[in-house]
Amino acid sequence: MSNSDELVCKPTKWFLWRAVAMAAMFGVGAFMFFKDWKWGYPEKNVEKYYYRAFEKANVEFGEQQANGKTAADWEAFTSEQKIFTPIADDTNVAPTVPAQTNLEEPWPPVLADYEQYSKAYEDGKGLAIPPGWKKFSNSDGRKWSEKSDGEVKTEGKIKEQLYIGILCSVLFLGALFLFLRTMGRAMKVDGEGFTPAGGKFIPFGDIRRIDARKWDTKGLAYVFYEQNGSEKKAKVDGMVYGQFKKEEGEPAQKLYERILANFQGELIELAPDEEDEEERSSEEPAANDNED
Repeated sequence: MSNSDELVCKPTKWFLWRAVAMAAMFGVGAFMFFKDWKWGYPEKNVEKYYYRAFEKANVEFGEQQANGKTAADWEAFTSEQKIFTPIADDTNVAPTVPAQTNLEEPWPPVLADYEQYSKAYEDGKGLAIPPGWKKFSNSDGRKWSEKSDGEVKTEGKIKEQLYIGILCSVLFLGALFLFLRTMGRAMKVDGEGFTPAGGKFIPFGDIRRIDARKWDTKGLAYVFYEQNGSEKKAKVDGMVYGQFKKEEGEPAQKLYERILANFQGELIELAPDEEDEEERSSEEPAANDNED
């Protein structure tokens, strides 16, 4: 066989599409988690802090009415209230909302105006949402949820998005690296020997044995060869390089068969039932020990 008979197996579309899909998945994931960390969660928290203020106003107004408090009492109470109050004694509001947020923001005028709020309170009795919230949440360009009763995202939850985003970025870079590295590789065989993907040329005469037990099921075989007095291993990966499509001439199978045709060493090729029998026999001593 001459060098003109060289057979080259390049990366397959099967692998490339999967590598691209993995990179896209991790890339989109990284973007979404970073977005939630930087903007999504903090901006949604602003809405939830406002909603908590309306919930508090609903409870407090009912109690003040029951206790005979006046409009002046209500306005005095609301003047001391702020939108951004800690969700617990040991929490800090600042990290949970956008950096430009005014943490001294008072309750909105609709809550501070006794006449206006008392009407909203009466209209909202029996509803699942706080009085006045539906109108407020859709005014001044706001398009907030009609019932924004979810929990405020804590600083820890927001940081989780950052950490997961970093992890997705690492996985994205890993998938991209794998894709680019594989794109530049190929398996080759000619009249003198075999060149594994990303490896050095292996003369046929240096190959001592081939482990072909996974070839028929996974398209994988391992070539053991001698180099500088020591044994080394190379992989024949027919699923990633060449593939087995009949319409394309089964390039991976042809490459493998050429290696076998020029190979003089030991071929490890156990049939599945022989492999199972080998596993069973290795388990028998342990079973006998238990019986004793």
